[in-house]
Amino acid sequence: MNALKVFDTWVEVPGKTLHFDVMTLDQATALRLANEYVAAQGYAAIAVTAEECRFCHQEPLAMFSQHQQNEFLTVGGFIVQLSA
Repeated sequence: MNALKVFDTWVEVPGKTLHFDVMTLDQATALRLANEYVAAQGYAAIAVTAEECRFCHQEPLAMFSQHQQNEFLTVGGFIVQLSA
């Protein structure tokens, strides 16, 4: 496993836009992780769909921190917060 897929994600929530990348291997996992992340931000009622969470490109797993690599191995991916 050398590369992760980057799913660029933009989600409109009350008063702002959440922008983050989901780093994983497939869209189903990306959507699960994106929805968990949005819910953890206090917006459980907002569902993230493939419209907001789109495959962008791939990045090598080795470029990420050990913590991020461990998170990928444990839960199948991780979130990279970005500014909106």
